[in-house]
Amino acid sequence: MARILVVDDEALMRTMAEVVCTRMGHEVLLAESVSQGLELGRQGVDVVLLDVWLPDGNGLEWQGDFAHLPGMPDVVIITGHGDGDAAEAALRSGAWEFLTKPLKVRDIEQCLRHVLTFRENRVPGPESLLVDSGHVLGTGMGMSRALKLLAQAAQSEVNVLLLGETGVGKEVFAKALYRNSARAARPFVTVDCASLPDNLVESHLFGHSRGAFTGADRAREGLLLSANKGTLFLDEVGDLPQTIQGAFLRALELRRFRPVGDVREVSSDFRLVAATNRDIESMAREGTFRADLLYRLQGMTIVIPPLRERRDEIPALTRQAASRFCLHNDLPPKAVSDAMLDVLMEYSWPGNVRELIHSVERACLAAGQGDELLPAHLPTRMRVDEARRRMGRGPDSGIADVAGGSAASVLHPGLPPVAASDDLPDLRQWKARAEEVYVRSIWGASNGDARTAAGMAGVSRGHWYELMKKHGL
Repeated sequence: MARILVVDDEALMRTMAEVVCTRMGHEVLLAESVSQGLELGRQGVDVVLLDVWLPDGNGLEWQGDFAHLPGMPDVVIITGHGDGDAAEAALRSGAWEFLTKPLKVRDIEQCLRHVLTFRENRVPGPESLLVDSGHVLGTGMGMSRALKLLAQAAQSEVNVLLLGETGVGKEVFAKALYRNSARAARPFVTVDCASLPDNLVESHLFGHSRGAFTGADRAREGLLLSANKGTLFLDEVGDLPQTIQGAFLRALELRRFRPVGDVREVSSDFRLVAATNRDIESMAREGTFRADLLYRLQGMTIVIPPLRERRDEIPALTRQAASRFCLHNDLPPKAVSDAMLDVLMEYSWPGNVRELIHSVERACLAAGQGDELLPAHLPTRMRVDEARRRMGRGPDSGIADVAGGSAASVLHPGLPPVAASDDLPDLRQWKARAEEVYVRSIWGASNGDARTAAGMAGVSRGHWYELMKKHGL
């Protein structure tokens, strides 16, 4: 018997779901709001049927909170609006399914049957993943989802495509996948596709025979053969030259290829992991990357969130980077001051984890023989960024500048007017605008301080950052 949580403000929908779940032999919990649903869900649930439009929030925005309830339930999004963009957002953020009202009994039965069968047959990942020392993996929604997929991929031989901005740690993920796989005792071969010379890329990948071209005074095995029985990591696969993509696709499908200048084929049993910071799907649509090769790479796709969405990692990453750098460079250990952590937590991190580590190392050098890292030790660009943020928090930068209202509008923000006319906004548009006014009002009242703003809004800091991103702050 499973425990099903139904969160919907329509009494008829809750009743229908209750009848279906009870008839199937499952326990059902009923809630009519986000807050009530999260409270009931703390008992531990297996599946959440979550409506989008709820009295106290948008179900899509709270989907991650429900997915992290005890029991790690699978979430099924239900809405009365057939919105393709919303469906894509829900599925990409980890929802099991996206159902559109009006629902029939058989729709709910079939969905529950499928999701519960999947949960019963799911292959559990390792209890803990082996990850390179010096790297912390956070507990936020995006990182938790990525780690769950990583654990699943480690138990299989499927091709894996890692997506993420420069510096997020794609190679760390690739090595973690390798170290937790059945091939951990075999070679791990890295190929930086962006640095492969155009005239020798085929030779580097497939190898060559003696005399195959000028300067080939002896035969040499390629990187694909070096990865036999192990893992081949193609970093920046979006930069793989188009001239070689067809030949590589064949090698990937058959695990056989012909070295340059040779008449015989050789075999290599390699497991492929690829990574890129480029929009490779757009490249495939534009014809700058082979679509058939992309489909082969996408056995399992793991999106690694940027550091600005993993701020819970920053304190531990900072301390680890400082400790490691001081140890390797014979510097005295250094504590990280709260003031410096505040700066690091507010910075946007366009260079992600790599930029953070380099910034901490720069701070350690600037601190010299001192025993504490301070904001003054950080790179100049970060100190300038912090100074500009402070300058934007003066008494004249309040709500009037941001939301066009007074201080009272924080409690009662000026909502979009609704007049009796033919141009009435639909409910979704009105709610979205009202939310933006509220968020901008809170942001102004907090003088641009994210920690204060999250407290005023009564949401977690991570959720507040999502709201800021959504509304362009």
